[in-house]
Amino acid sequence: MTHLIRQMGYVVIATPDPEGSARDLADMTGVRITHRAADAAFVSSNARYCDVAYLRDARRGIRAVGLEAMDDDAVDEVYRRAKSEGLTILDDKPLLPKVRRAVRFATPFGPIFEVHTPIEREPIDPAKFNAARVRRLEHVNLRASDPKGFHDLVTRLLGMKLSDRTTGYERAWYRCADGYHHTFACGPGDGLHHYAFDAHALYDLAGVADALAAKGRSLLWGIGRHGPGNNLFSYYLDPNGCVVEVSFGLERIDNDALHEPGNFEFNSSSNVLDRWGSQPPVAYGKALTPFVP
Repeated sequence: MTHLIRQMGYVVIATPDPEGSARDLADMTGVRITHRAADAAFVSSNARYCDVAYLRDARRGIRAVGLEAMDDDAVDEVYRRAKSEGLTILDDKPLLPKVRRAVRFATPFGPIFEVHTPIEREPIDPAKFNAARVRRLEHVNLRASDPKGFHDLVTRLLGMKLSDRTTGYERAWYRCADGYHHTFACGPGDGLHHYAFDAHALYDLAGVADALAAKGRSLLWGIGRHGPGNNLFSYYLDPNGCVVEVSFGLERIDNDALHEPGNFEFNSSSNVLDRWGSQPPVAYGKALTPFVP
């Protein structure tokens, strides 16, 4: 089985205010709130039941990053490998409704993953999404205590493919079966740095900036163009202090066997983070959201 993971799954966020968090994301990006409960709110940018789930908690943090498996057999295989690796299995039941099966585990480097069967899709007229600025949850950017150890684990355990990296693994980008340049990226540290949506067009990045300005807020960084991935980007902070990226034009790799990962120097003159030459503000680097199992 070459690939175990088909695509990005979901992000599950602990917050004291699920409703306010969901409404803010909807106001900025145009996602729809698919379901509300007393202690939860779920949003989606497409026909999937959920891209981001907000669960009520006194803490603010990330409960898990969901990865949608190829099928039931892939979930079973990840469970078997996680046990073989001696990883802590947190649960074999999904955090979210509308998901049939899952395994959630903690890595020794910080990130918590939930590998799950496909989340339910709803029969909705595609035109319903025409007003939205984003169309899918694209990727997450993680931090790990040992990025090289994390690399070895996710390529071995999850079958992730390395798309590009910097020489010292200051950043590395990993893809799954759908071929997009990265499903998740990783660098040194602790927590989740950002979750990212794929926009319909460059104009939608401007729309997010306009929506922020209308509420007296502003972009954290951008608009710029990343090196690895070659996508246009913008970033802002959500009400939980987590960074949200809105991205357009992420590279797609059509042949695993023919792709040779890049190896880039990571310094202020390399333009790895922005081909156009800007440097991220200090607040961008410090904005990390902890995992809270």
